[in-house]
Amino acid sequence: MKLLTLLHFYQPYNQQDDILMRIVNECYLPLTRGLLKNPRAKVVVNINGVLSRMLVDKGYGEVIDNLKLLVARGQVELTGSAMYHAFLPLLPDAEIDRQISVNTEVNKIYFGESFNPKGFFSPEMAVSPNILRIISSKGYKWIPASNLSYPDGNPAYDCLYKTSEGTAVLFRDKRVSALMLSGVCKDAVSFIKETTDLHEKDKYWVAIMDAETFGHHRIGHENFLFDVLSNEFFEPVLFDGLVKAPEGFMTKDVELRPSTWTNEEQDFWLDKEHTQATSSRSFILWRDPENPIHQQQWELTNYVIHLVSAFEDKNSSKYLQAREMLDMALASDQFWWASAKPWWSLEMVEQGAYQLKQVVITLSLGDESMKKAELMYRKILDLAFDWQRSGYIRKRHLENSSTFMQKPFSKRTHAEWYNQIILEFEDEMKKAAETRDFEKAIKWRDAILKLSQGTDIYDVLHVVNELWTARNIPSVKPLFSHNWEEISEFAKKNMLNITTEEAFEEWKRTGKRVEPPVDL
Repeated sequence: MKLLTLLHFYQPYNQQDDILMRIVNECYLPLTRGLLKNPRAKVVVNINGVLSRMLVDKGYGEVIDNLKLLVARGQVELTGSAMYHAFLPLLPDAEIDRQISVNTEVNKIYFGESFNPKGFFSPEMAVSPNILRIISSKGYKWIPASNLSYPDGNPAYDCLYKTSEGTAVLFRDKRVSALMLSGVCKDAVSFIKETTDLHEKDKYWVAIMDAETFGHHRIGHENFLFDVLSNEFFEPVLFDGLVKAPEGFMTKDVELRPSTWTNEEQDFWLDKEHTQATSSRSFILWRDPENPIHQQQWELTNYVIHLVSAFEDKNSSKYLQAREMLDMALASDQFWWASAKPWWSLEMVEQGAYQLKQVVITLSLGDESMKKAELMYRKILDLAFDWQRSGYIRKRHLENSSTFMQKPFSKRTHAEWYNQIILEFEDEMKKAAETRDFEKAIKWRDAILKLSQGTDIYDVLHVVNELWTARNIPSVKPLFSHNWEEISEFAKKNMLNITTEEAFEEWKRTGKRVEPPVDL
């Protein structure tokens, strides 16, 4: 199986020194050193220029040196991106162009000739028509995108795709990526076993993950990645390894729908009047039309962009200082942390608004401009504090959980599929016990008990959603293909409508078969 693995390295420009130190020593150094020890391993790396600069300035230049050596050895391919991790689709073209150009200039300083990217990683993997047009004009040959940017959300992994601009698109395999980053699989063997159903139809996989997953968010998880990349079942490849594959993949045209790697399929459903797709929901974590803080943030952002663009003396020191401050202030973080779905940080909201206000102060345009920027800043802060103090944030967080305090799963799905899920959980439990992964076995057993007791409504991440990261449902034999004696006593005890063999056989004989519900 050809496996293209893309790791996204990013930290904000104002990351605290102690946190950066932890990330470097828990993740970046073990990851790059481990790749150097495994010549067979190949990964695509996106590292934003702001992080490259921080690593060198803070004394962690070994990370850059290791990546340069990996590029020279043909193990790493670097991509282009936005300097300060700006959310590009929502910015004017001029700002998009600048973020990309500055990123290239800065990474060229630290990587030299090693930085010659063919691919482009848009922060948050956000794609839109304007992004595709701009990166094509800049000569980038390929871009990674969410599987949900494909028109029906289900791209094939036995062919390649290209846009009307001629840009190749590598669709992230959400299930494969989730299995690799989640810790569900402990080694390459279990990963291969969990993906058995994909081996026949897929010719390659594209796994895209935050680099910090491996060692920082999950301590020691880089060893899982190394095990996968060294296993003979996989052929680690870079972009050329796919497009120049001996078997020659067929290329198909595709028109992407605006999306990010956080989208769910319901973001593309029709609106209440069923007149148009809810395209405004594609970028909802960064600009939600129903979130007044987002509206105020973008009002301030666009106002500051206008002031900087209109400033006449572009050679003055105050313009150059303000220009760089604006570049940093356009980082996507402040908008994401204001989404409250469920991401919320009062500190990050204030920090982003304050940075934008400081740009206006630095330009020294006069009292009117500064008063207007101050008023916008205060409106954002006043509303954010009100949300925090009133309990609105907690309420919104719970409302946006897909299952919290709603009907138990047993009440919102058909008995046939509820019982099928019990069999799926039991199968996971048994597999974990067989490999002596008793902690995981207990987790899956407790998931069954939660469903049976109806206490699944108290989990913000629903137990069935968690099961999706481990397997494709259904994976075990369908419920009505079982004989009574094949079903364990434990499963029978926690199922619906199965009390006696006679009752089960009658249900099999007369029961109406139903399709799996959308919200499995």
